[in-house]
Amino acid sequence: GIGVRVLSMSLDFEEPYFEVLTGPDCDEAKALHAYWLQHRLSEGGAEAILPKRDDISLPDLVALGCADRAFIMEPFGEDDWQYRLLGSEIVRYYGRDVTGIPFRQHMLECEAEIAIRISNEAAQTRKPVFLKMRFISGDHSGMIETMSLPILARDETTIWLFGATFFPESE
Repeated sequence: GIGVRVLSMSLDFEEPYFEVLTGPDCDEAKALHAYWLQHRLSEGGAEAILPKRDDISLPDLVALGCADRAFIMEPFGEDDWQYRLLGSEIVRYYGRDVTGIPFRQHMLECEAEIAIRISNEAAQTRKPVFLKMRFISGDHSGMIETMSLPILARDETTIWLFGATFFPESE
């Protein structure tokens, strides 16, 4: 019916693509993951201590070439997440700034559920999540690579997620 046709303009049902990667794929993603690993501390064989929010610096992200594609997410309420920081390149691709807007309020329900589940898993396991997916928004479409790397919030208790989204086909 008409509902499906309207939906298919934003969701690519012909070629859905969503893949969880075992590690970063593109060079920029590998460099950002290495940066995160550098800031992890392990003390005497104990579980690695996550990087803190203040370990992540804008000049470092600029040097890595991904400051405009970086993000930091925080949990919102009982079961949602929101961006605290969203790079200008991500905003340009999405066509709007969704900083401070919970996922359930700016994503389709099915997309929000997946994003929340993945974010919860990364926060609970304290392990990075690496993804590749097909992206369609406005005039932009193609494959993107993204990652969520757990960090400690400034209270050093709450887990936030730090990462970046790479648009390899657009460059």
